[in-house]
Amino acid sequence: MFNKLKLFKAIAYRLYSSIITFIIAYLLTKNLLASISIGVLDSLVKIFSYYAFDEIWAKLTGFKTKPSVIFLTGLSGSGKTTIAKALVEKYKMKGVIPVLLDGDEIRKVIHQTGFDEESRKKHNLNVGYMASLLESQGTVVIVSLISPYIDIRNEIRSMCNKFIEVHVSTDIKVCIERDPKGLYAKAIAGEIKDFTGISAPYYAPENPEVLLDTAIVSIETCADKIFKEANK
Repeated sequence: MFNKLKLFKAIAYRLYSSIITFIIAYLLTKNLLASISIGVLDSLVKIFSYYAFDEIWAKLTGFKTKPSVIFLTGLSGSGKTTIAKALVEKYKMKGVIPVLLDGDEIRKVIHQTGFDEESRKKHNLNVGYMASLLESQGTVVIVSLISPYIDIRNEIRSMCNKFIEVHVSTDIKVCIERDPKGLYAKAIAGEIKDFTGISAPYYAPENPEVLLDTAIVSIETCADKIFKEANK
């Protein structure tokens, strides 16, 4: 895909560089016309070679990715964050540094503590909007978020150019057995209100791009499936 921002950056850099080339050429030759010609030629050649480098590198390595939002949704304890971190490493091995947006971590930053339906929807949309902005700047964004509402996930999809919905569908019984944060025990005891899967609903995706169950599929295999879907 033609990246106008990258081309503009290449042009701006080369114009700056060509001035340096012109000055050096003039100091050496004392010929104004020749120095201008050298500066212009240097700029024209390197503008397009700079922009084409990513294309050449992609051909040499056999890998090229497009900006996208990979949106992992599922119950607490289903394996979303673990998969997301494995996926980040898989991209890094290909020379791509994605951004990971984790719902719990973002709550700490934006200080939104409500877990009622309205607060959840607002939080999910905030995360989705951040993801779409990062994607528009040419970034692969990986989102790990319970995101229990179909309408909100669809709204986030509409914000993005390339949206890959990943449903981590691990059964709630498995999630309760894992209970890594001890949240299910507290929710079942009535200590936590509006807990997804216990006292608040989770509406599963109807047609996700990727469907995973970490009770029967390894984390590495899950990450592989997402990676292949995102880069096919």
